[in-house]
Amino acid sequence: MVQSAADFRRLKGVGAILGKRLYDAGYDSFAKIAQAGEEGLKKVRGVNRRHIGSILEQARELAGLEQDQRQAPAQLMQQRVVGMREKVEILAQTTRDRFTGEISEKCGRKLGADLERIENALSQMHDFGNKRSKRFVKILTKAEKKVTGLEEASLKKVRKGFKKARKAILKALA
Repeated sequence: MVQSAADFRRLKGVGAILGKRLYDAGYDSFAKIAQAGEEGLKKVRGVNRRHIGSILEQARELAGLEQDQRQAPAQLMQQRVVGMREKVEILAQTTRDRFTGEISEKCGRKLGADLERIENALSQMHDFGNKRSKRFVKILTKAEKKVTGLEEASLKKVRKGFKKARKAILKALA
């Protein structure tokens, strides 16, 4: 929503002149001020550097961006979980394709079981709390490292990688 220069006076630390300067600099809404960040506001003549943090925070609130930023970590975490799940599925499928003749019935079942366990653990990670999110990010990164580079590995190494990734994820859920 486009604001007028006078609307910017709602921000503590912004008067009529500074409001006009912000508007003239291309910041015609509270959202644009919030997106400009410290670097953007430092370029506007007359902005008190000590008030930049406060102005940005107020602009976020008035633009309604505060809720979006709280949800962003949860959304990013869910995207990473979905990405990890896709990566594991693709790896399992390429492994089955590569070792079609070598995979015995027993080994194929074990590979499928490993895949299912990892998927179940990843689906449980969707329901995480804010307290655990940092821990989950670390564990997910560790699990991603375990399965990265296994595209050309032997069948035994792929199964080991799946097992290590599964254990890392289950450790986070414990």
